[in-house]
Amino acid sequence: IFVAVLGLISFAPSTISIMSGRKVGLANFVSEDQLKQEKIVQATLRKHSGINPEQINRLTKIIVRHAQNKKLDPKLVAAIIVVESHGNPTAISGAKSVGLMQVHVPTWGGVIDFTERNPFDPEVNVDLGTTILADYLKRYKDLDTALAAYEGTHDPESSEYLAKVMEVYRPGSRPIRKPVEVTPTQETP
Repeated sequence: IFVAVLGLISFAPSTISIMSGRKVGLANFVSEDQLKQEKIVQATLRKHSGINPEQINRLTKIIVRHAQNKKLDPKLVAAIIVVESHGNPTAISGAKSVGLMQVHVPTWGGVIDFTERNPFDPEVNVDLGTTILADYLKRYKDLDTALAAYEGTHDPESSEYLAKVMEVYRPGSRPIRKPVEVTPTQETP
């Protein structure tokens, strides 16, 4: 068999390169659904973030791949990224959340080894963020509650974050909640 393979390579090397070229071509195949999702995510990022076009293309592929792997809507993931970090992979919040999807280091540091996985790397951060979001959706079976848990409030009724994400995700689907003003009550004598 070895001699036959060597003979094939020496007499018809172009056949081998054509065969390997087709394999590479198939590896880069994008389904119509994936292409559609990429266009939606790109439009969302273009409209709501200040990310440059080259970064949008790269980030779009990352978002769509991880969202589809975890059975999430890629546009929802893009909306979270827009609200959480405005597309800044090096964003750090006062609450010690980091990266595109603002993964909360104090909460997830015991589960994820951040010395091995760089949370500022868009690939790693979107993988972690979508894993966390998918877990919350599985646990709560309700988008509002899952988003509130992702934010850390666990209360969809008082979450401005939820309203912001939903406005990017599904514009006009619900009014943006305004903060409730609390006026001090006066005791009656």
